[in-house]
Amino acid sequence: MNNLGLKFNIYDHIGYLVVGTVGILLFYFNLTLLNITWFPKFDLSTFIIWVIVAYFAGHLIQAIANIFVKERKEEFSDDEKRILNIARDFFEIKDLPDSEVWNLCYMLGVGKDITGQIQAFNAYYSLYRGWFIAFVGETIFLLGYTFFFFSWKNLAFLALSGLIAFLFFLRLKRFYHYLKNKVFYTFIIIKRIEFTEDSDHT
Repeated sequence: MNNLGLKFNIYDHIGYLVVGTVGILLFYFNLTLLNITWFPKFDLSTFIIWVIVAYFAGHLIQAIANIFVKERKEEFSDDEKRILNIARDFFEIKDLPDSEVWNLCYMLGVGKDITGQIQAFNAYYSLYRGWFIAFVGETIFLLGYTFFFFSWKNLAFLALSGLIAFLFFLRLKRFYHYLKNKVFYTFIIIKRIEFTEDSDHT
């Protein structure tokens, strides 16, 4: 389990680097559109610096995503609410709201999920969320740029950026759905194992 946790901790850091790298490339593209030629060079001598900058940019983008992209953890289906009520009995906590009970299920699931799928789905969710925010920002920039400097090429860039942002939005929603389901499935398995062990002891 420690190796698995380390593995996905590394995946998280790589996710920050990938999101930050995309953000930097979009920023470079925007400077090119504005005919701003000054930009620090990319080569082996500046590689470490760019890794640090990309990592920082990834954290910055994810911080912005935390503000604007929030899942409604208080909204659950009837079946999910039944599982949450079972979880209240399992944790022996009756007065917590559904969102807090789900958080407890998530923490339990992360600790017990030997497949690592919960961490993987969460990592992919964060990755697509970061890319979504990056391309939303790019779409806003291109919207203003196309307004002042209209051309069919700029309009095509705008449409492409908007489409990519939309596709990433769909992906982040899909992976949050995967994450949510996996947490519930893992809790059900844990509860079933506990029930079986209790039955064996009686």
